Amino acid sequence: MSNLGGTRLATFGLLAAALVGLWQSMRLESWGFDGPGAGFFPQLVAGVCVVLALIVLVSPGRAGSTEDGDTEDQRGTAETRRTFAIYAISLVVLALGAAFAGFVVTAVVVAVIIVRFAERRSWAAAIGYGVACAAVGLVCFGWLLRVDLPEGPIERAFYSLVR
Repeated sequence: MSNLGGTRLATFGLLAAALVGLWQSMRLESWGFDGPGAGFFPQLVAGVCVVLALIVLVSPGRAGSTEDGDTEDQRGTAETRRTFAIYAISLVVLALGAAFAGFVVTAVVVAVIIVRFAERRSWAAAIGYGVACAAVGLVCFGWLLRVDLPEGPIERAFYSLVR
């Protein structure tokens, strides 16, 4: 099976899972008198996944290659495994950080792990991206939408200023 065929097959799997998720999340309340309901975030995520899956189905791109003309298989799977391991580690950090460190610290650390080590961008880009994600999440979700984010000292200080 070509890489392109594998992409389409994986995309059909994502589309099916996203449609089931969207169908199930539509049973939950989207919005209540006090803000977003239990179904708001699942509906949003499932909807984004459906749209992305449809985009990939329509325009899947081309098989992975480098400037040298090497295919993904020729470059080996060591890099792919390394990147996957870093993403898996970031999920563990996300779970532990949400329980102990609060939203902002966790968002910054997870973004730095992914952007710096998995995607191999500069430290400045990784830290900048992490801080931007944490700020957007804290302001948009924590303050404006009043979503209960994991709280640490940074979140409590921010909320005391804006609430």
